[in-house]
Amino acid sequence: MNDEDRFFERQRQNWSHLKRLGVKYAFCDVCGEFDPRCFLGDFARSQIIGSTLHALCERCKRRSLAPTDDASIAKKWEFLRKQGVRNHRCHCGEDNPFCLEADHLAGKKTSKFVIGVCINCHLKRTSRQLTEYPRDSADPQNQWVVMRNTVRGSLEHLELISEGLRPLEKLLHDQLTREPDSQQD
Repeated sequence: MNDEDRFFERQRQNWSHLKRLGVKYAFCDVCGEFDPRCFLGDFARSQIIGSTLHALCERCKRRSLAPTDDASIAKKWEFLRKQGVRNHRCHCGEDNPFCLEADHLAGKKTSKFVIGVCINCHLKRTSRQLTEYPRDSADPQNQWVVMRNTVRGSLEHLELISEGLRPLEKLLHDQLTREPDSQQD
């Protein structure tokens, strides 16, 4: 699948998820997430305004329900460590352990290398894995399959990192264009 096909597949998936939600747009009122893959269910505290679903994304739901006592947090970090997670935050910056999940870089069947990612990033990556790559009957332990899946997983994580850095780059650019006189060499 080439990049253009991937783009259109992602658009098709977004529309499919929006249709599932019964709206044209989805928006998290807490963090601003708008990817419909990040809205799964339990819309008790949500509302539809016009054609937009205003709800909590999965990450914000977990954050709002997470315990805040040190013992619970330590226990959750211990659980994540047992699963192989070694990083302390997701690509998007999320560092609440109750929002993080273990994501196998090359897929569960192929790799034991795990990265901690938030539920939203995990939903986005899993959606890509299931829709953008054809199923194959190759042995998941074959060295070529492992290498291919590792490259795919690495590319997906780099794309998620890139998506997370775009708003920061835009913010910095906007700041520089507003205050040209404050720049000194």
